[in-house]
Amino acid sequence: MKILIFHQPWPMGNYKLNVQIGQYLSKLGHEVYTIEQLNGRNPTQEYVDQLVNFGFDIVYFEMLDYATFHIVEKLNCKRILLQASGGVLQDYDAITDYYGNWYDSILTNSLKMYKKFKKLNIPTEHFEFYFSPITEEEKQFDPQYNTECVFLGMGFNRLSDPQYELERKLFFRDHNFNLSIYGNGWDNFKYHKGVLPPNDIGKLYSSAKSAIGIIAKGQREHGMINNRYSEIASCGCPIISYNYQTIDWFGADKFINFVASHSELENLVKNIDRVEYKSKALEFQEFMKKKSNEFFEKLISLI
Repeated sequence: MKILIFHQPWPMGNYKLNVQIGQYLSKLGHEVYTIEQLNGRNPTQEYVDQLVNFGFDIVYFEMLDYATFHIVEKLNCKRILLQASGGVLQDYDAITDYYGNWYDSILTNSLKMYKKFKKLNIPTEHFEFYFSPITEEEKQFDPQYNTECVFLGMGFNRLSDPQYELERKLFFRDHNFNLSIYGNGWDNFKYHKGVLPPNDIGKLYSSAKSAIGIIAKGQREHGMINNRYSEIASCGCPIISYNYQTIDWFGADKFINFVASHSELENLVKNIDRVEYKSKALEFQEFMKKKSNEFFEKLISLI
């Protein structure tokens, strides 16, 4: 089959995930084309006509910008949407209004949305954890990332928005340990080390002694587990997080090091080299291999 995949630009969330999905489908014998979404740019008519007339059988994507969604509307093929955020709609539930225009079937890591889609008879599959796009070749030790604790993610509003008050009290404040933060939007924050190069995620999590995982308010309200947990786990790095009440960890809570106070965090990081923490991380690594396989099984069932 001819499959079109839209992805975000680096360093946005799914730039690497969707490219790797394309590589996976190519190995299965499909003719796959991965292109960057428009991000609001106005396409030429020639560009639109080429995509419409190419004869794709399937188009796969996560939440897009409006300009790219308008192209998807014109494609005469099966449209598969992975909903892991509210995207341009902000409201997660609003996506149901676009069934038949933006998508024909949907893949989601939200149990809440999965139940809603099923009630509306929308073809859907629920996955628990996103797969990790980090290859074994990328899991290399790099001394520049060998610090006590790391966090990778956007910083916009995380230092001021009320929805991140919990995370600020626990993670984004002064510490008595070495913390390195990578990503956009952390300007002038003392622990910010810049934007991580696109191929260094594996090096980061394979070199750091521990890593912080968080789930944004919108995601946790819908029971979604951020894909960062999968990436950290796949590298065998001990994960530190908060045990969000709305999250079903589907068995992964046995491997995650939860903290409920800043003093717990500091004590944990200082003792993270202990054998039991590394052992839990390696068990999580094996657990995630199974969950990654489950993700692709769900996707293939929709294709």
